[in-house]
Amino acid sequence: MREAYTAQFMRAFKQAPWRTQTQAVAAWSMILLAMAVIGGLYLAVASRAGTAGRDLQQFEARKTELIQANDELRATLAELRSVTRMANRARDLGFLPAQAGQIEYLGVGNYPAQVVQASPPAQTAASEASTVAASGWLAEVLQSLVPRSTSGG
Repeated sequence: MREAYTAQFMRAFKQAPWRTQTQAVAAWSMILLAMAVIGGLYLAVASRAGTAGRDLQQFEARKTELIQANDELRATLAELRSVTRMANRARDLGFLPAQAGQIEYLGVGNYPAQVVQASPPAQTAASEASTVAASGWLAEVLQSLVPRSTSGG
C-alpha cells in the first residue's frame, strides 16, 4: 500500500508535458525579451553617441571656418590701416605733411604735466664685470701702442 500511495503521490506532483513545454517557452521568451531590451538600449546609446559625434564634427568645421574668416578680416584691417595706404589716402584727399611753421601748440592751463623718464637698461653683475675687464684690456692695448717718451729731453 505504501507503494501505491507513493505512486499516487508522485503522479500528483508530476507535471504534464504541456506544462514543461510552456515553462520552457516562457523562459526562452523572457531571455529573448531581455536581450531585445538590452539591444534596444545599446542602439539608443550608440545612436546618441553617433549624433553627438556628427554634431561635434559640424561644430569643429564651423569653428575652423570662423577662425579663417576672422584671420581674413584681420588681414584686411591691417592692410587698410597700413601707413602707406593711410598716407596715400590723405594725399588723395588733399592733405600735405605739416611744415614746422604750420604747427600750432595749444597750452592748457592747470593741466598736470607728467615727465616720464626712461630708466637705464639694467645690467647684471656679470655684464658689468665683463665691461670693466674689456675696458681695462683696451686701455692696456692702447697704452702699449703709444710710444713712451723719455724724460731726458
